[in-house]
Amino acid sequence: MNTLMKDRIETLLDCHSFQLLTSSDDGELIGGTGQIHGKKVTVIAINPLSTLQENPFEILQDELRLLDYAEHNHLPLVYLADRPGRVAMDRTAIPLSILKTYGDPNGVGSIFYRFATLSGVIPRVAVVFSPIATTLTYPVAECDCVIMTKEAGMSLARPDLEKAMSGEKSPYTEYGGAEMHAEISGTCDILAQTSHQALEYARTFCSLMPSWYGERPENYPAKKPDPDASFPPDTILNDPYTAFDMHQIISSITDQDSFLEHRERYSQELITGLARIGGYSVGIIANNSVQRGGIIFPETCRKMSAFITFCDAFNIPLIFLCDLPGFMIGSQAEQRGIIHHGAFLFSILAQTSVPRFCVIVRKAYTAGLYAMGGTGFKPTRLVAFPNAELTIYGSKVISILAKESGLGEEETQNILEMVRETASPQYYYQSGYIDAIIKPGDLRNEAENFLIDSYAEPITRSEPRRIICL
Repeated sequence: MNTLMKDRIETLLDCHSFQLLTSSDDGELIGGTGQIHGKKVTVIAINPLSTLQENPFEILQDELRLLDYAEHNHLPLVYLADRPGRVAMDRTAIPLSILKTYGDPNGVGSIFYRFATLSGVIPRVAVVFSPIATTLTYPVAECDCVIMTKEAGMSLARPDLEKAMSGEKSPYTEYGGAEMHAEISGTCDILAQTSHQALEYARTFCSLMPSWYGERPENYPAKKPDPDASFPPDTILNDPYTAFDMHQIISSITDQDSFLEHRERYSQELITGLARIGGYSVGIIANNSVQRGGIIFPETCRKMSAFITFCDAFNIPLIFLCDLPGFMIGSQAEQRGIIHHGAFLFSILAQTSVPRFCVIVRKAYTAGLYAMGGTGFKPTRLVAFPNAELTIYGSKVISILAKESGLGEEETQNILEMVRETASPQYYYQSGYIDAIIKPGDLRNEAENFLIDSYAEPITRSEPRRIICL
């Protein structure tokens, strides 16, 4: 095995745990098993430095056998994607060598098919090290977590074909670069600065996951939150209109260094990620008011829907930290399908089987309450901070609507007072619509108790739940 591949595999896996399953450790495709934090995984790695002359069809058959092996043995899949040495990125060859694999039932299409059929069966994480194109891209994008180094890239066609067929004159970074996929397309879930960091992210991902859909994630020893983390001051928590970074609350309740954010750079008004609380794996979905006010856009719905189905598939309970005005309105949002994407999100939430804990941090206005798994969507537990607001419109919008309706000052104040009374968590608690009003400092204990109860429940599913690839 060459030095590059040896370094990648040794960084990814526990020491001396790799067992080769392919015929050579210097071929274009290197496959085998190993351990990550003691958990057995399957590894499929493309070797960019291979000098062997191999039949492309036989390489595909090796990959199919490895995918079958991972499924049959309930092993998470780590896919190390790179560009083979025989493939140039600066020119598109006439595909004589792969024509035989194009229409064959066991050819390229079968690779796309097998990656897709593994959805919700075993966790799949891909690491991309360099620019790749065409048939190499879809298996990566079908994985549950896509990690790219900053030097990596993905595009359906190589730059010369892009230019020839579409007249594309933009630099590659604008349509295929890793940063573009992290920030605009959403194809890249985690952007790493180095190959070593990317592989460490892959290790963390696997440690937070079960081996397959028939298990729960393994419990780890509990850690206290980051000692430097703290909740926002009461002046912010009590003011629904002052923006703050929800990462502060996440850091204050999760085990130190356990939070692995998913699509950090994409649709940043919503935070999604895996973490541990009290040693238990959990999925976190949180509105972030410092980014576009925390409002839900069409792409927000896609990000949330994909993450919910992923957690649901692998028995990972969900915690929603709700602080939002609702869905975006206006011509652009409507043209981009905000109603369609919102309805899709509601459908996903309604079909979710894992336990869900919804926390109203400051505000839940209009249908935003429903989008965050609140009232009507049967959350396992629904709580609110003491000064949170649950209402159709906040006071600012009510004042604007009252003015537009020609109401006087006294009438406006009366309406505002009525809204404040019916928007308070005390009103909803007394009505039996929420389970409790909790202090911010009690949130970690509440979350840990929720997870203890969730993990005590038996797994009853006999079939996998598929993941929406968005």
